[in-house]
Amino acid sequence: MRNPLPTRIECYEDAIRWLYDRIDYERIRPSAQINPFRLERIESLLQRIGAPHERIPAVHIAGTKGKGSTAAMVDSILQSAGIRTGLFTSPHIEQFEERMRVAGHMPHADQLTRLVGRLCQVLQDAEMDVSDRIPTFFEVTTLLAWMLFDEEQVQVAVLETGLGGRLDCTNVCSPLVTVITSIGLDHTHILGDTLSKIAWEKAGILKAGVPVVQGQLPGDADRVVEARATELHCPRFVCGRDFAWHDADHGDASPAPKRSQRILVLTPCCSYENLTVPLLGRHQAHNASLAIMTANLLRDRGYPQITAEAIAEGVKATHWPLRFEVLEGQPTIILDAAHNPDSMHAVAGVLDGAEWQGRRRVLVFAASADKDVSSMLNIIVPHFDDVVLTRFIGNPRSVPPEQLQALVDDLDSRLFSQTQFYQASDPPTALAKARQLAGADGLICVTGSLFLAAEARVHLLNSSTR
Repeated sequence: MRNPLPTRIECYEDAIRWLYDRIDYERIRPSAQINPFRLERIESLLQRIGAPHERIPAVHIAGTKGKGSTAAMVDSILQSAGIRTGLFTSPHIEQFEERMRVAGHMPHADQLTRLVGRLCQVLQDAEMDVSDRIPTFFEVTTLLAWMLFDEEQVQVAVLETGLGGRLDCTNVCSPLVTVITSIGLDHTHILGDTLSKIAWEKAGILKAGVPVVQGQLPGDADRVVEARATELHCPRFVCGRDFAWHDADHGDASPAPKRSQRILVLTPCCSYENLTVPLLGRHQAHNASLAIMTANLLRDRGYPQITAEAIAEGVKATHWPLRFEVLEGQPTIILDAAHNPDSMHAVAGVLDGAEWQGRRRVLVFAASADKDVSSMLNIIVPHFDDVVLTRFIGNPRSVPPEQLQALVDDLDSRLFSQTQFYQASDPPTALAKARQLAGADGLICVTGSLFLAAEARVHLLNSSTR
């Protein structure tokens, strides 16, 4: 039995300790035999704080990859239209408050402390902070987000699911639109080992009569979502069928480095030309089209201020770190949160661009133990001259570098016969080795896990060497 958690929150440090002392399935994944995810408890606790999830309409976004970027773009579009938004995403990069923002701003320390203190009292009154009834880290994070959104009089909440969809804590919201960005094999020990099973979990966010915006999904996954949408009478808008995007940079021979892309998006009612997307890669153009289709549906559902100008301005103003984030310098460093085979293909696709050719390329790689690490390595390693295998420090799921090397040794080395491999104990050490290997004119790419990219980003931005 766990010891009871602290009952008094007197300062910001108390609040953060109270939060992090909870069971956190971002750090320790449950086994398939012990699935802790259910909605009854979060629903009951939301009622105790005034049921803000019933009063604040939402955009609810699920997907194997792309859901965070899509959420950020929807949020930015709504802000550009003058709508007061609440954005809920996970995990954070540097500080807990990044997970919940109102009109683009995190709660300040005093506000978070006060909200945690109030929630602490709610849990005590409900006798849910003792023994095995202690809510998880993600449950209390979700509750805090709704409390913040309610206090700040948010007009629309943009919610990214944490894991799956059907039993995710966010799935008690009242959505105006739901979005399924992509479906791939990830979290298979919880969501299932086939695309159909994973699609069924993610399609669990669909609500009766509520429109769903859908990315381009594999056939089996598409059929599952289609069947669920038909059952619930949800109008379904599928990328490539009901709306589409096209590259507007085609033929651009500019020698300047690209830090954004231009696209054309066609929806059933509008044509959006020369949109600037400040995130690189075809996958981000795809995500932008999902956000724009979502914005079109929101406009039709009572938000006429979402004009074409607001959509263009919102997409252009989107800020979402660790998505092929380029840090200029000598060498150039790219940070990307890719953490599964599909997202590795996306990173590799961007690296095929002309700007990144003709340079010595060094990969800094770490991964979580519950991922398909061998497939990830097989996809990304052939794009690099040198690879530094490392581990992130802040999460115990990290695979030790010597185990990563053992996985590399089992791969078909003919795909990367000239690649040299090194090991480093932590991200700062790995980055120092990568700098030495790349030289001033080279390229370093840090990827394999959001946790790795986040730790590397904090180190680089706080380091006097940059």
